[in-house]
Amino acid sequence: MDNSTQWKTLTDEKEDRCIVETRQDTGDKNPDIKYRKDDDERERDSTRDDRFVETDDHPEFLQSRQFKNMKPYYSGSILDDRNAEMRKSIYYIRQHWDDFGIFTKWLKELFLNDEPIAFKDKTTEEDFERLFSRQRNWMTEESVHTEPVSFEAIRLYTSDEGYKRIYKLCNHVFRDEHCLISTKEIRSVVFLIELINIDLYNYCLLHSEKRDYQGTVYRGMVLNEMDFEQFKRLRHAPSSSRNIAVPLVLFSASFDVGVARRFIKHRLKEASKEGLKLQPVVYKINIIGLKPEFIQHFKSRFPKMTLTSMGAVDIHEISRHPGEKEVILRGPYTLILDIYDDEKDLVGVPCSVLEALVITSNRDHITTSQPGPDDDLARDMYGAMVIVTRSEYAVQYCRSKGLHRDESDFQDILENARIQLDKLWNL
Repeated sequence: MDNSTQWKTLTDEKEDRCIVETRQDTGDKNPDIKYRKDDDERERDSTRDDRFVETDDHPEFLQSRQFKNMKPYYSGSILDDRNAEMRKSIYYIRQHWDDFGIFTKWLKELFLNDEPIAFKDKTTEEDFERLFSRQRNWMTEESVHTEPVSFEAIRLYTSDEGYKRIYKLCNHVFRDEHCLISTKEIRSVVFLIELINIDLYNYCLLHSEKRDYQGTVYRGMVLNEMDFEQFKRLRHAPSSSRNIAVPLVLFSASFDVGVARRFIKHRLKEASKEGLKLQPVVYKINIIGLKPEFIQHFKSRFPKMTLTSMGAVDIHEISRHPGEKEVILRGPYTLILDIYDDEKDLVGVPCSVLEALVITSNRDHITTSQPGPDDDLARDMYGAMVIVTRSEYAVQYCRSKGLHRDESDFQDILENARIQLDKLWNL
């Protein structure tokens, strides 16, 4: 599929699907039973705003005055410094995987926070205990079909109580630049993300249809005027500076725009009761894969390194809430394409749309964790491949919308990236 066809397929995709299945936090999903939600279930779902809606008290990557010490998204030197810290911890943990028991003990202590843990939901408690009961490993095409495999890390993340604890830990270590963080704490939370990484990788390995997810996903944002202005300023920044990244942190979206719509409406209703006037925004994320010829060349040039498609994984079939149609985005490097008004089509009320681009491919695998000349070259080459792939998409996108200045800017970025990639191609 060439780039123009790929872009057209994504933009032509139907944006509204009907939710036809659901499950409570107790009990298992029966994939053969489809039924409508009753009022109690809808009310219960509406309390899960924090998974699919940005608010001042739950910022995923927006920057709010109320959280001025927090860094919900990173750019420039902050991004470089935080990535370096995380990379060191990833290298250490993967190179000392035999210390799994020690890492588990540290993480459990961080979860407990010197208090006995008590989950209200029995299934969540069982998943928590199973998560720490045996060592997990990156599996192979052979072992994933011959050895036991389970996904408690993902199930814990998608549970109500598990998500709140994981989010709290990640915020503390990854985003609060003024708190005192020990090496032990950093490694513990990186270890937690690694457990989820392993589940995601093994899940895609076991189910080949889950690899290389491509499509459009949505997340709601309900912002005050000042926060919304920050995004508009970002939109009008130079094209080369419109990147948002949240290193390592998991980011939830849904391939059903109805999920974002329902949660936005609920949050607006609550804000109205509080006398607040907030701006509804739909965060629309187009997900594409790395150019196939790039993947082939990378694998040929670095045969011992594994490229994965864990940048975006559809997990709704193993989620505790399958009706939310969740796609996990892992530490996404996001390119902002545009912000525009939408009258009533997406959420039923006038809103703004923040449209962005993410590439599902990434280098996050245990085989890429050996620092050295090959690792540096692989990172530089992969980075140039990403810029070329997404710049080609951005040029097509801007051309279709008549954004001529942006199109020209992205064309310049594309040409420079191609020059850089040509230099690295045969090294």
